Amino acid sequence: MYVPRHFDQQDASDVTALVKSHPLAALVTRAGSELVANHVPFMLDGELAVGATLLGHVAKSNEVWQQTDPAADVLLIFQGPSAYITPNWYPSKQEHHQVVPTYNYVVAHVYGRLVASHDEQVKRKIVEQLTATMEQGRASPWKVSDAPADFITTLLGAIVALELSVTRIQAKWKVSQNRSTVDRDGVAAGLAQDGPSDFEQKMSQIVRSGRVA
Repeated sequence: MYVPRHFDQQDASDVTALVKSHPLAALVTRAGSELVANHVPFMLDGELAVGATLLGHVAKSNEVWQQTDPAADVLLIFQGPSAYITPNWYPSKQEHHQVVPTYNYVVAHVYGRLVASHDEQVKRKIVEQLTATMEQGRASPWKVSDAPADFITTLLGAIVALELSVTRIQAKWKVSQNRSTVDRDGVAAGLAQDGPSDFEQKMSQIVRSGRVA
């Protein structure tokens, strides 16, 4: 990934926050000469760092767990909020008009070795952890134990657990850091006022603070 110095995100807590708040990753693997992408939620316990473990699962019929070489790295791409930035939000436009549109985004590339498991207890733990994380904060959280035990056992037999051991992390925060303070303030205000989507509102906050959460 191309990462200019001013967009390079080295703060482990910020990258951890991105991965935990946007767990759906693009899992990029190689099957022979072909690149394959799957979209899989991966759970992180603790801080993201080299040696950390991310847990997920896929359907047993998904060939990715058979095609992946455990001795070679795969790539997880975690994408956070993104938003189009119009030059009209830059106060400097009124001075010289030397401005153009751009796109702001935050993204993390997590590389690691992927291992598959058919152990029922491992699969159950991953499903329970994913459910507990996603249901957290709801008035009446759903639990795996709410479903019939034999039903869950059948479904667990139809999935494969995935465990990724992190070998390298690369993160990019392209959030107007290359603009002047007054232009950044203009971007944040423009996104907050004119942005129709939740992503644009969140990007406004990131431009102001530099933080995902």
